[in-house]
Order: sequence, then C-alpha cells, then structure tokens
Amino acid sequence: MAQRIARVPVSLWVIMLTLPALFPLMNQGFFESHDGLFHLYRLAALDGAVRAGVFYPRWFPEFAFGYGHPVLNFYGPLSYYWGLPFTLLGFDAVAAMKLVLATGLIASALGMYRFARLHLTKRAALVAAVVYVYLPYHLIDLYIRGAVAEFLAFVWFPVGLWTFHHLVVEPGKHAVFWLAGASLSLVALGITHSLSALIFGPVLAGYLLLLLGRRGNRRAVGRLAIAFLLTVLLSAFYWLPVAVESRYVGLGHGVSQGYQDHLLSLAQVISASLLYDYSLDPAVPIAFPLGWIQVAFLVTASFMLGSRPHRPSILFFLVVALCSIFMLTTLSLPVWRLFEPALAFLQYPWRFQAITALATAFLAGALVTGLPRPARRGHDLLIGLILVATGIWAMGSLSMRWFVPDLSLQGMWHMDRSLGQIGATWTGEYLPVWVQEQRWAISHPLPQSSAGTDTESPAIAQGSLRLTGVGYTRYEFTLSAEQRVTLTLHQFYYPGWEAEWQGESVPARPRGVLGLATFDLAPGSGALIVRLRLTPSQRWGTILSLIAFLALGVACTREWKRMRIVHRAIQGAKWMGIATIASCLFLPAAILLSHLIQPNGHVQVATPVSANLQDVVELQAFSIKETRYRPGDTVEVTLYWLALQELDQDYKTFIHLTDAEVTRQPTQHDDDPGGNYSPTTRWLRGELVPDTHYLVLPESLPPGRYNLWADMYEYPSVRNLPVLSADAPTDGKRVLLTQIRVLAP
Repeated sequence: MAQRIARVPVSLWVIMLTLPALFPLMNQGFFESHDGLFHLYRLAALDGAVRAGVFYPRWFPEFAFGYGHPVLNFYGPLSYYWGLPFTLLGFDAVAAMKLVLATGLIASALGMYRFARLHLTKRAALVAAVVYVYLPYHLIDLYIRGAVAEFLAFVWFPVGLWTFHHLVVEPGKHAVFWLAGASLSLVALGITHSLSALIFGPVLAGYLLLLLGRRGNRRAVGRLAIAFLLTVLLSAFYWLPVAVESRYVGLGHGVSQGYQDHLLSLAQVISASLLYDYSLDPAVPIAFPLGWIQVAFLVTASFMLGSRPHRPSILFFLVVALCSIFMLTTLSLPVWRLFEPALAFLQYPWRFQAITALATAFLAGALVTGLPRPARRGHDLLIGLILVATGIWAMGSLSMRWFVPDLSLQGMWHMDRSLGQIGATWTGEYLPVWVQEQRWAISHPLPQSSAGTDTESPAIAQGSLRLTGVGYTRYEFTLSAEQRVTLTLHQFYYPGWEAEWQGESVPARPRGVLGLATFDLAPGSGALIVRLRLTPSQRWGTILSLIAFLALGVACTREWKRMRIVHRAIQGAKWMGIATIASCLFLPAAILLSHLIQPNGHVQVATPVSANLQDVVELQAFSIKETRYRPGDTVEVTLYWLALQELDQDYKTFIHLTDAEVTRQPTQHDDDPGGNYSPTTRWLRGELVPDTHYLVLPESLPPGRYNLWADMYEYPSVRNLPVLSADAPTDGKRVLLTQIRVLAP
C-alpha cells in the first residue's frame, strides 16, 4: 500500500489536498461576498457579447441602466475569459464562475508546486503548494471578498517566478518557449489584475537580481530585456487605452488617500483569535490581520538562515514577507505618501497580503526541508500535521451565506439602484466624465421642474427616420432630412461613437446632464450608420499586440517543429505542443484581429413600425428573437422609441398578447421603459431608447397564432396614447407588431 501511495504523482496529491477548500462551492446558488455579484454580471455580459459576434467587448451597452459602460477597456478581462469556455459549453454564469474559482485555486497550487520544486524537495514543495491554498488571504479573496481577478492573480505569481527562473538559469534549447512563457505570465497577470501586477513587480525584480547575482551573464540579461519588451508589446491592447483614456472616466479624477483608513496599528497586525476572523458583517471594520499559524511559519523560518543550501531563497522570501507586512501597518505611511501616485490606486493596503501569502507558503515548504530530518515516517508525519493544521485552521473559520442571484438585466439594475451605484461597480470609476448627474439619481425620474429644458437641438421629423438594423454597438437607419437634425443614442458619450452619413464621418458629442452620445446630421437622404469605433489608442494598442502575438506564435511553432527528438520520445507531444501554442498565442491573435475588423458584432434586422403616438413619441421599430414558442416560454421583444419632444410625465409601455381574432388577451407586460430604469422624463428630444419586455406565456395557453401589440399609456389614468399614424396595423390605441405561433407543449 505504501508503495502504491508513493507512486501517486505529487501533482495529483496537490490537487487532492486542494479539493477540501472547494467543498463550499458544491452548495446551490452563490455565496455572499463583497464583489462576487459584480463579476457574475460581467461574465454573463462577456458571454452575451461573444454570442453577438463581439469577441473583445470594451464597452458593455447594457450596463449602467442601459446607458453603457467601458468596463473591459479598463478592468483586466482575463478573469472573465477564463470562464467563457464554461458558459459557451452551456453552464450558466453561476456554475461557470464556480468552475473558474475551482480551477483557479487548483492552478495556483500547481503553480506554487512547480516554482517551489526549483528550490525544495518534492515533499517540501507539496507543503508550499497546499499552504499557499489555505492561507487566510487566499481564501478571503475567494469566499469573503469575491475578488475574482485578485484571486486569480495568485496563479500568476508563482508561474511568473517559475518561468523567469528558467529563462535566466537554464533555458537550454528551449529558450524561445521560456521567453514566451515568461512574457505571457506577466501579460496574464497584468490583464487579470493590474493592481496585483503593480505589487508583484518589485518581488519579481528582486528575485531576478538574486538569480543574476548567482549566475549572471550577458545572455541572461539580454533574454530578460527581450521578455520585458515582449510583455509590453503583447499587452499593448490593454495598457495603452488605459494610459490614454483613464482621463475620460472616473479613474482620471486623481488618486484617493482612502488607503490611510485601512492601515493597521502594530496591535492589529496579528489576529487576536486562534481561528481566523472572516466576517461579512458590515458593522465590523475590515482589517484582515495575519493569522497565528502564518506568523508561526514566518518566525520559524527566521531560525533557518543557517541552512546553507536554501539560505539565499529563504532570506529573500523572509524579506519579501516582512516588507509586505510592513506595508500593511501605519509605520509604512511615509512610503505610501512618497509613492502615492502609484500606490494609492491599490485603495486597500491589505492587497499586500497576497505577497505575504506567496512568501509564507514558500517558507512553510522550506521549513520542512530545513528541519533536522528524523526517520522517514516521522518526517512524513510532520508534513501531514502541517497540512492538516493549516487546512483546519483556514476552513474552520469560514462562515458563509448563500443565495440565488438574479442575473437578469433588471436584477443588475435593481442592485445598482439599491446601492446607489451604476455599472456594477462600487465607486463609479468607469462612469464617463461627461455625465453630470449624480450616479444614484440616473435611473430615477427627472424632477418635473427640470423637464423640457433642452429645446435647442433640431428635432427629427416624424416618419423621416427608419431603424432597420441593430448590432451590439451599432444602429442602421435610413434618414430623409430636409434640414439639420439631431439624433441622440440612449448611450453615454465616449470617444469612438460616430456616424457615417452622406459619405462623411460625423463624431458624436455629449448632450444633457447624462452626457448622451449625440450626432448633428446635415440635410440629406440615404443610409445612416451609427456605431462605436475603436479609438486611436485602442486601435494602435491592438495592432501592436496582434503583431507581437503572431510573431511569437510563428517563432514558437518553428522551434517546436525542430524538436523531433521530443516528438519521438513523447507520444502525442507534437499535437499537445501545437495546441498549447495555438491557445496561448494564435487564439488571442484571432480575438484581437476580430476586434479590429468587426468591433460591433452581428447586425440583426429590426422591423420598422414608424407609429406616431400623439406626436409625443414614435415607435420606431421592434425586434423579436423567435416566432415560435411553447406555453411557459418567455417572449423577448425589444421596442425602439424615438422621442419627438421632451416629455413632462413618465409614461408606461406595454406588450399585449391577444388571440388572432382579438377576442381574448391571455397575458401582457407593462412597465416603465427600460425595465423601470429609463423614465420618460429623462428622454431628450431625438433620443432613441431601446425598451425590452419579457412576456411570459401562460402554461395553459392553447396552441395557435397570437398577436403581439405595443403602445404607451399615461399613469395612473391608464389612458393609451392614440396612434396618429403607423406603417403597421393599428386599432387606434395600440400597434400590431407581429404574430407568433404557440405550439403544443
């Protein structure tokens, strides 16, 4: 039995010992956390964008109550691309995010094992990997903060050290691959969580100096220079727009000194209780101190500096641990102030605990190697006790609450309104600077005294504009304008919004207190296309990264073909290597290429209606996904309203379902426009407003053909706005959109 156990690969032991930390994920629903729900909405939004033909959406048009938000233009996208394969395979966002967290925790443990194995024995590296999993801050990021991006950064810390170690020390004939791996590991860290990359940078620099001091040579320095240059080029698609365009959103408002409120006194650095204090109670100040077992590892490691084989690495990680702990305390305030332009973006000093965890895990493994080696069984018992104690200490402290999240748009918007926020963020950091309204008020009706104040923009004549197609961030119209007119989108203005009209490009401008994207169009007739194009920094950053990915992919492919000895020695290695190169280099290149060629996705047909309702609004068009349903299905219909004037009251919109003979009305859906978050008193004259309704068909609905009707009415009088004219059938009080067919269950 002992021999069979010994034959089990250590990497498999790493995975098996990590699994207990994942048991809570087997609960139904999702766990309450600080940020977890935000990440669920973003993952669902990325999945929706990809299905719409946009493979790298910098702008989520459905966020911020339907006004749009440039989330992935600034926030690292890799966390969500990690979950994308799971959603495309059919998992919902909750299940996919659980798989992201599970695979991320396992990957971090394996990465730590591979790095620690460079310095330690197999058993010691196993200890380092498992301790890395169960240290408090790692599980805090997972289960308490729900900080998915920072949690996944734990994967790239050891992977980065491992790849750069090989690049410096012993690249051998595989220098191209270690060069690619080192560069990609830094790129992955940066586009996963840029703040973690900021605090990891000094650790990597120190580690490289340690290696060069021991085995330095010019070739190693040259390889490092090439690796860092590749990192800059490969990640240009992300960092260049961030650097140039941060001034366009809340990020550009300057740094905050809020970090000072979260620095710990010396008395607070170590948890007072034996079990670590994880807390979701909003009344309890967030501190995240060190735990006693973690401190025990660090103190014991300080007595191991006499162990010659591991002295440099032990000393290095002990210094890293002490420096990162120092940055948690009030003693480090002068350092924070000195480097405030960079450090203040961290917001919370406790982020340095990720570096503390990295160093502590390595020192825990070194502790096993450095102690006097007793008999083999005693040595293995010591390892087991360390792992069991760490796991029980960490998992025994968890106290979690579970719920079933509402991942619909209305659920996200409801969360934003209840929190007084916008765009599924906490601080409005991605809100365009042209928005003058307070973010908590954007989804609420405009005070009556403020309505009807924008009358200078020339109106679009009723019937002169026809919406014919809608893409992810694209609208297609035909327009016949005898004089200059103004068209406003129900989207926040951001550089890149422009119209193609009469053979010319017409840039957008912000309009109103919401800073909506608005186009001033010259007289004329013809096709009008409005879309969000790439800004210069987005375009050039993407081009630089695309060239770098393709060049590195070609170099790795050529090098792989030369490794015929490896191909013969390892069955299937050829195809495994090609698959790895394709997924790490050519797949990102394909995504970036599609981003350049088709940033707006597929265009779906919109059916024009052109229904004039009381000269107040025009029902421009509608779109419907299906025409055949079964009882119990949900019919999703999007109406497109054009405000002919500014409105002084908040109207409600509706969808009615009647039988073909209009003798029965089995169901209907009424609401304020935009799911109750785009009140008509907020509409500007000439604004095009999407309004999606979800009509649930009764379970008892008989098979047959049914009519879908739409209109708008006053409330509370419930008076429909009369239909003065329309390009669709009407009964005077509502417009017939289309017929659907209900099949037998």
